[in-house]
Amino acid sequence: MRLFALAFLSLLLISGEAPASDLYLKYKLYALGLPIGSGTLSVSLNEETYSLKSSGQTAAFGRLVSDGKGTVEVRGGLNGGTLVPESYSLKVNSEDDTGTVSMQMKAGKVAKVAVNPPQDRMKERIKVTAEHLQKVLDPLSAALLPAPKGLEPDSCNRSLQLYDGKERYNVHLSYKTKRKAKTADGRFKGDVLVCKARYEPIAGHRPKRKTIQELARNKSIEVWLAPVGEASYLVPLRASIKAPFGALVVQAEKYKLSN
Repeated sequence: MRLFALAFLSLLLISGEAPASDLYLKYKLYALGLPIGSGTLSVSLNEETYSLKSSGQTAAFGRLVSDGKGTVEVRGGLNGGTLVPESYSLKVNSEDDTGTVSMQMKAGKVAKVAVNPPQDRMKERIKVTAEHLQKVLDPLSAALLPAPKGLEPDSCNRSLQLYDGKERYNVHLSYKTKRKAKTADGRFKGDVLVCKARYEPIAGHRPKRKTIQELARNKSIEVWLAPVGEASYLVPLRASIKAPFGALVVQAEKYKLSN
């Protein structure tokens, strides 16, 4: 399920007196073509600040996915179109993982982290150092990608340095193609960028863990990026990965942009 944290794993206005642009997306999670979960992403921006809120839930799917739900929220500032996160809050309640994470960030650096309950097996994990916590984004802020060139290949070609309060990792995006796409509600219909994505664990993880090794080797991850009206930002419309048991897909079904 880490892919979808990476992908969302979700508008910048040009002039001073214009109101903020708000985007609402509703997603569904599919395993082997069957719906097993849903989630939402809300994006708000003005000239100087941004905020994102996301929530989701999954239904049990054999031994692959358990019942669970969670919420995450981030707030921050904008500096020349660049996101500068300031606060991050995550709450998760599932059979596999229950707890909270909160972070305070300043100028691209993590200033304070609170994880409850604390991580276990710390001796097995690669230590997160102060150097790892510089020039990073939280996973939710990574869902809103600055794209001054719009739907050009360069908007795919980037590396995201992410920290979720527990683990530090990179997501490397690269251009694959451009294609047409639309949401089920018909409110979005147009071109999207299809980017390949590669996960690179850095610190905080257990390097001998099989799921980490498999994800780092996986070359099937794709993210479709859609424009937000005329704004210079892109958001994920779809994310997918081929797992040993079959395909996992997150697909936006509803897209609502208001100005």
